Amino acid sequence: METLLYLTLLISGFYTPSSCLHQYHLITNDMTWTDAQSYCRAHYTDLATVDDMEDLNRLMTSVGSYNSWLRIGLKKGDSMKWNWSLADRRFYSEGETEFRNWDTGTPQNGNCALMSTSGLWNNASCDDQHHFICYDGKQDTNLTYVLIQENKAWIDAQSYCRQYHTDLVSVRNQTENTEIEKKISLPVWIGLFLDSWRWSDQSDSSFRNWQSRWLTTDQTCNCTLVSPFTASDYTKWINQPCDSIYAFICYGKLPYSPPDLPNTMMTE
Repeated sequence: METLLYLTLLISGFYTPSSCLHQYHLITNDMTWTDAQSYCRAHYTDLATVDDMEDLNRLMTSVGSYNSWLRIGLKKGDSMKWNWSLADRRFYSEGETEFRNWDTGTPQNGNCALMSTSGLWNNASCDDQHHFICYDGKQDTNLTYVLIQENKAWIDAQSYCRQYHTDLVSVRNQTENTEIEKKISLPVWIGLFLDSWRWSDQSDSSFRNWQSRWLTTDQTCNCTLVSPFTASDYTKWINQPCDSIYAFICYGKLPYSPPDLPNTMMTE
Protein backbone atom coordinates (compact mmCIF):
# COMPACT_ATOMS: atom_id res chain seq x y z
CA MET A 1 0.00 0.00 0.00
CA GLU A 2 1.31 3.41 -0.91
CA THR A 3 2.05 5.74 1.95
CA LEU A 4 0.16 9.01 2.12
CA LEU A 5 2.18 11.73 3.79
CA TYR A 6 0.09 14.34 5.57
CA LEU A 7 1.65 17.65 6.49
CA THR A 8 -0.90 20.04 7.94
CA LEU A 9 -0.82 23.72 8.66
CA LEU A 10 -3.41 25.67 10.61
CA ILE A 11 -4.55 28.71 8.67
CA SER A 12 -6.25 31.69 10.28
CA GLY A 13 -8.13 33.85 7.79
CA PHE A 14 -10.21 36.99 8.02
CA TYR A 15 -12.50 37.52 5.10
CA THR A 16 -14.21 34.37 3.84
CA PRO A 17 -15.86 31.52 5.74
CA SER A 18 -13.80 28.96 3.81
CA SER A 19 -10.52 30.47 5.04
CA CYS A 20 -11.56 31.20 8.63
CA LEU A 21 -10.18 27.91 9.88
CA HIS A 22 -8.73 25.32 7.54
CA GLN A 23 -5.64 23.22 7.11
CA TYR A 24 -3.57 22.28 4.09
CA HIS A 25 -2.78 18.59 3.58
CA LEU A 26 -0.03 17.29 1.32
CA ILE A 27 -1.02 14.01 -0.37
CA THR A 28 1.99 12.34 -1.97
CA ASN A 29 0.07 9.77 -4.03
CA ASP A 30 0.20 10.76 -7.70
CA MET A 31 -3.26 11.27 -9.23
CA THR A 32 -4.97 13.01 -12.12
CA TRP A 33 -6.69 16.32 -11.34
CA THR A 34 -10.14 14.69 -11.29
CA ASP A 35 -9.04 11.86 -9.00
CA ALA A 36 -7.25 14.33 -6.71
CA GLN A 37 -10.37 16.46 -6.55
CA SER A 38 -12.50 13.42 -5.67
CA TYR A 39 -10.03 12.35 -2.99
CA CYS A 40 -9.94 15.81 -1.38
CA ARG A 41 -13.73 16.09 -1.41
CA ALA A 42 -14.12 12.63 0.13
CA HIS A 43 -11.59 13.06 2.94
CA TYR A 44 -11.26 16.84 3.44
CA THR A 45 -13.03 19.79 1.79
CA ASP A 46 -11.52 20.26 -1.68
CA LEU A 47 -8.34 20.75 -3.65
CA ALA A 48 -6.37 23.69 -2.27
CA THR A 49 -7.56 27.23 -2.89
CA VAL A 50 -5.10 30.13 -2.49
CA ASP A 51 -6.36 33.62 -1.69
CA ASP A 52 -3.16 35.73 -1.59
CA MET A 53 0.62 35.65 -1.20
CA GLU A 54 0.37 35.18 2.56
CA ASP A 55 -1.89 32.19 2.01
CA LEU A 56 0.49 30.80 -0.62
CA ASN A 57 3.47 31.13 1.71
CA ARG A 58 1.57 29.25 4.42
CA LEU A 59 0.69 26.54 1.92
CA MET A 60 4.34 26.20 0.92
CA THR A 61 5.34 25.90 4.57
CA SER A 62 2.95 22.96 4.85
CA VAL A 63 4.74 21.21 1.98
CA GLY A 64 7.97 21.04 3.96
CA SER A 65 10.82 19.34 2.10
CA TYR A 66 8.68 17.68 -0.57
CA ASN A 67 10.48 18.12 -3.88
CA SER A 68 8.13 17.65 -6.82
CA TRP A 69 5.41 19.62 -8.59
CA LEU A 70 2.07 19.69 -6.75
CA ARG A 71 -1.52 20.09 -7.89
CA ILE A 72 -3.77 22.80 -6.50
CA GLY A 73 -7.42 23.45 -7.24
CA LEU A 74 -7.17 25.96 -10.09
CA LYS A 75 -8.58 24.72 -13.41
CA LYS A 76 -9.39 26.46 -16.68
CA GLY A 77 -13.09 27.09 -17.24
CA ASP A 78 -15.20 28.14 -20.21
CA SER A 79 -16.01 31.80 -19.48
CA MET A 80 -13.67 34.80 -19.26
CA LYS A 81 -13.75 37.32 -16.41
CA TRP A 82 -11.85 40.50 -15.52
CA ASN A 83 -10.10 40.22 -12.14
CA TRP A 84 -7.78 42.32 -9.99
CA SER A 85 -4.32 40.94 -9.18
CA LEU A 86 -4.73 42.08 -5.56
CA ALA A 87 -7.24 39.46 -4.42
CA ASP A 88 -7.69 40.45 -0.75
CA ARG A 89 -11.45 40.97 -0.39
CA ARG A 90 -10.93 43.19 2.66
CA PHE A 91 -9.39 45.78 0.33
CA TYR A 92 -12.64 46.42 -1.55
CA SER A 93 -15.94 47.91 -0.48
CA GLU A 94 -19.13 46.78 -2.16
CA GLY A 95 -18.99 47.34 -5.91
CA GLU A 96 -15.35 48.48 -6.00
CA THR A 97 -14.05 45.36 -7.73
CA GLU A 98 -16.38 46.21 -10.63
CA PHE A 99 -15.14 49.78 -11.27
CA ARG A 100 -13.97 50.22 -14.87
CA ASN A 101 -12.84 53.25 -16.89
CA TRP A 102 -12.49 51.78 -20.39
CA ASP A 103 -11.74 54.01 -23.35
CA THR A 104 -14.28 54.10 -26.18
CA GLY A 105 -14.26 50.84 -28.13
CA THR A 106 -12.47 48.83 -25.48
CA PRO A 107 -11.93 46.20 -24.24
CA GLN A 108 -11.08 44.29 -27.40
CA ASN A 109 -8.05 42.02 -27.83
CA GLY A 110 -5.60 41.54 -25.00
CA ASN A 111 -5.90 40.11 -21.49
CA CYS A 112 -4.15 42.83 -19.45
CA ALA A 113 -5.18 46.43 -18.75
CA LEU A 114 -3.26 49.67 -19.32
CA MET A 115 -4.09 53.14 -18.07
CA SER A 116 -3.37 55.86 -20.63
CA THR A 117 -2.17 59.37 -19.79
CA SER A 118 -5.79 60.54 -20.07
CA GLY A 119 -6.81 58.11 -17.31
CA LEU A 120 -8.77 55.89 -19.68
CA TRP A 121 -8.10 52.16 -19.82
CA ASN A 122 -7.15 50.00 -22.75
CA ASN A 123 -6.36 46.29 -22.95
CA ALA A 124 -3.25 44.89 -24.58
CA SER A 125 -1.23 41.69 -24.88
CA CYS A 126 0.19 40.79 -21.48
CA ASP A 127 3.56 40.22 -23.18
CA ASP A 128 3.85 43.90 -24.19
CA GLN A 129 6.41 45.94 -22.26
CA HIS A 130 5.26 49.00 -20.28
CA HIS A 131 5.90 51.02 -17.15
CA PHE A 132 3.58 50.10 -14.28
CA ILE A 133 2.06 51.25 -10.99
CA CYS A 134 2.46 49.28 -7.77
CA TYR A 135 0.18 49.59 -4.77
CA ASP A 136 2.01 49.67 -1.43
CA GLY A 137 -0.14 48.94 1.61
CA LYS A 138 2.70 48.63 4.10
CA GLN A 139 2.40 50.70 7.24
CA ASP A 140 6.03 51.85 7.15
CA THR A 141 5.66 53.85 3.93
CA ASN A 142 3.75 56.98 2.97
CA LEU A 143 3.75 56.05 -0.72
CA THR A 144 0.50 54.38 -1.75
CA TYR A 145 0.99 54.42 -5.52
CA VAL A 146 4.52 53.74 -6.74
CA LEU A 147 5.37 54.45 -10.37
CA ILE A 148 7.99 52.04 -11.73
CA GLN A 149 9.60 53.50 -14.84
CA GLU A 150 10.89 50.21 -16.22
CA ASN A 151 9.43 48.36 -19.19
CA LYS A 152 8.15 44.94 -18.17
CA ALA A 153 5.59 42.41 -19.33
CA TRP A 154 2.46 42.41 -17.15
CA ILE A 155 3.34 39.22 -15.26
CA ASP A 156 6.86 40.48 -14.54
CA ALA A 157 5.41 43.78 -13.33
CA GLN A 158 3.13 41.80 -11.03
CA SER A 159 6.07 39.83 -9.62
CA TYR A 160 8.06 43.04 -9.05
CA CYS A 161 5.19 44.71 -7.19
CA ARG A 162 4.62 41.66 -5.00
CA GLN A 163 8.31 41.43 -4.16
CA TYR A 164 8.96 45.08 -3.34
CA HIS A 165 5.52 46.49 -2.48
CA THR A 166 2.10 44.81 -2.19
CA ASP A 167 0.77 44.16 -5.69
CA LEU A 168 -0.02 45.79 -9.00
CA VAL A 169 -2.41 48.64 -8.38
CA SER A 170 -6.17 48.15 -8.16
CA VAL A 171 -8.33 51.12 -9.17
CA ARG A 172 -11.47 51.07 -7.06
CA ASN A 173 -13.17 54.34 -7.99
CA GLN A 174 -12.85 57.53 -10.03
CA THR A 175 -10.99 59.37 -7.26
CA GLU A 176 -8.22 56.78 -7.27
CA ASN A 177 -8.21 56.74 -11.07
CA THR A 178 -7.58 60.49 -11.12
CA GLU A 179 -4.85 60.27 -8.48
CA ILE A 180 -2.99 57.60 -10.44
CA GLU A 181 -3.46 59.46 -13.74
CA LYS A 182 -1.61 62.47 -12.30
CA LYS A 183 1.49 60.33 -11.70
CA ILE A 184 2.01 59.04 -15.22
CA SER A 185 3.45 60.45 -18.45
CA LEU A 186 3.26 57.17 -20.40
CA PRO A 187 0.70 54.33 -20.41
CA VAL A 188 1.13 51.99 -17.41
CA TRP A 189 0.05 48.52 -16.48
CA ILE A 190 -2.58 48.30 -13.74
CA GLY A 191 -3.62 45.13 -11.92
CA LEU A 192 -6.64 44.20 -14.05
CA PHE A 193 -6.41 40.97 -16.06
CA LEU A 194 -8.74 38.68 -17.99
CA ASP A 195 -8.82 34.92 -17.55
CA SER A 196 -11.08 31.88 -17.36
CA TRP A 197 -9.38 30.02 -14.49
CA ARG A 198 -11.63 28.85 -11.64
CA TRP A 199 -11.07 27.17 -8.27
CA SER A 200 -12.37 23.66 -7.61
CA ASP A 201 -14.39 24.84 -4.59
CA GLN A 202 -15.96 27.64 -6.71
CA SER A 203 -14.18 30.32 -4.69
CA ASP A 204 -14.10 33.68 -6.47
CA SER A 205 -10.47 34.33 -5.45
CA SER A 206 -8.65 36.10 -8.29
CA PHE A 207 -5.21 35.28 -6.92
CA ARG A 208 -2.79 33.87 -9.52
CA ASN A 209 0.99 33.37 -9.35
CA TRP A 210 1.99 32.17 -12.81
CA GLN A 211 5.62 31.61 -13.70
CA SER A 212 6.87 34.26 -16.12
CA ARG A 213 6.33 33.37 -19.78
CA TRP A 214 5.11 29.89 -18.90
CA LEU A 215 1.29 30.06 -19.12
CA THR A 216 0.76 28.11 -22.33
CA THR A 217 -2.26 28.40 -24.62
CA ASP A 218 -2.11 24.65 -25.31
CA GLN A 219 -5.74 23.57 -25.03
CA THR A 220 -4.78 20.39 -23.15
CA CYS A 221 -3.00 22.26 -20.33
CA ASN A 222 -5.99 23.16 -18.19
CA CYS A 223 -4.83 22.35 -14.65
CA THR A 224 -2.38 24.05 -12.30
CA LEU A 225 0.82 22.91 -10.58
CA VAL A 226 2.80 24.80 -7.92
CA SER A 227 6.58 24.61 -7.62
CA PRO A 228 8.06 23.67 -4.22
CA PHE A 229 11.62 23.95 -5.49
CA THR A 230 13.70 26.45 -3.53
CA ALA A 231 14.95 28.33 -6.57
CA SER A 232 13.86 31.30 -8.66
CA ASP A 233 10.56 29.59 -9.56
CA TYR A 234 9.65 28.80 -5.92
CA THR A 235 5.88 29.19 -5.33
CA LYS A 236 5.30 29.87 -9.05
CA TRP A 237 2.57 28.09 -11.01
CA ILE A 238 2.47 26.37 -14.38
CA ASN A 239 -0.37 24.80 -16.33
CA GLN A 240 -0.23 21.16 -17.38
CA PRO A 241 -2.65 18.51 -18.70
CA CYS A 242 -5.30 17.46 -16.19
CA ASP A 243 -4.80 13.75 -16.91
CA SER A 244 -1.11 13.78 -15.98
CA ILE A 245 -0.43 12.46 -12.48
CA TYR A 246 1.08 14.43 -9.60
CA ALA A 247 0.93 14.69 -5.83
CA PHE A 248 -1.53 17.30 -4.61
CA ILE A 249 -2.68 19.53 -1.77
CA CYS A 250 -6.11 19.41 -0.17
CA TYR A 251 -7.58 21.82 2.31
CA GLY A 252 -10.09 21.22 5.08
CA LYS A 253 -10.38 20.02 8.61
CA LEU A 254 -8.29 17.01 9.55
CA PRO A 255 -10.51 13.91 9.95
CA TYR A 256 -10.47 12.16 13.29
CA SER A 257 -9.37 8.85 11.73
CA PRO A 258 -7.26 9.21 8.57
CA PRO A 259 -8.32 6.46 6.13
CA ASP A 260 -6.06 3.39 5.92
CA LEU A 261 -2.77 5.07 6.70
CA PRO A 262 -0.05 2.74 7.98
CA ASN A 263 2.47 5.59 8.15
CA THR A 264 1.18 9.08 8.80
CA MET A 265 3.11 12.26 9.65
CA MET A 266 1.30 15.30 10.94
CA THR A 267 2.66 18.68 11.97
CA GLU A 268 0.82 21.74 13.18
